[in-house]
Amino acid sequence: MKFPWANTLLLVLIAAELVSGFFGLVSSSPREWYFIVAHRISGYGIIVILVWKGANVLFSLRWKRSAAPRTASVVLMALLAVTLALGFAWSFVGPFGWAWFSGVSWHIYVGAALIPLLVWHALYHTRGFPIGFWADRRTFLRLAALAVAATAAWQAGELSAKAADLSGARRRFTGSHEAQSFSGNSFPLTSWLNDSPARVDPAAWRLTVGGAVERELSIAYDDLASEAETTATIDCTGGWYSTQVWRGVPVADLLARAGPTGAASSVTFTSVTGYYRRFSMAEASGYILASHVGDETLSHGHGFPLRLVAPDKRGFEWVKWIVDVHVNTTPKWLQPPLPTQ
Repeated sequence: MKFPWANTLLLVLIAAELVSGFFGLVSSSPREWYFIVAHRISGYGIIVILVWKGANVLFSLRWKRSAAPRTASVVLMALLAVTLALGFAWSFVGPFGWAWFSGVSWHIYVGAALIPLLVWHALYHTRGFPIGFWADRRTFLRLAALAVAATAAWQAGELSAKAADLSGARRRFTGSHEAQSFSGNSFPLTSWLNDSPARVDPAAWRLTVGGAVERELSIAYDDLASEAETTATIDCTGGWYSTQVWRGVPVADLLARAGPTGAASSVTFTSVTGYYRRFSMAEASGYILASHVGDETLSHGHGFPLRLVAPDKRGFEWVKWIVDVHVNTTPKWLQPPLPTQ
């Protein structure tokens, strides 16, 4: 390998892009802005190094070596180019979609497809490297210089977007674009796992509160005291966000009525479909179960009769069609980082 440092830096940047992208995907609190910033800077860093690396890959195709690494290099370069193009288009041009998915969703899917190829490529091209190579001062200096160049490119891109008044200049820190805020039920309809349950009959529906509590509850729809109101932003991983006024039942009130035991550690909210998300007791106590958005009763698509309103959480955490609130004696992290059911 003529230029091992270039491959090393590229692999480090791609790994940083994947890791920061994942944490950026599941984070919606402004306190976690650094994941998205790291994702953007890594993307610019890849662009910087690919300007040189691309020519090197094309030149290396002339060398006599097995077809597998040559094919892997070309495919990896192509997927990188597609992923980066989708990400930059979403960031600057504005919302777009194709075949039922948004541009940022395609950016995520193609990026995920890179993972197995990246692992193989990294193992193949770094086999036999001495430990000292990874701690080499010149490699560190090159990475530092690349980080500075990538940061400068990122800032230049942001300033250019503002100067040109592009749609991307107005996106949220997560990269999401605003969609029909303060519009009642008119904001976009999405579902993480394409859940599509039958309409809920409010006369037959009950909300149960159980688990590690002193008194289990079963509450009819007409008995809900939907008087708490909050303004909160739902930020969907599909690339849009919408700020709405929500009205419903404070989770803290339900927990107070049920009386959590001393062993209570987390709360799980479960949909009629079986979809669920779990939160710490402190987090859950700050949420509401919304029955209304704006001045309108929640529509079926938005989770009637109740959906969770979880500020600073991504949209897939805002469970719809809730039927059960369960207090657990186990911690909140005892669940998949992304929903699987």
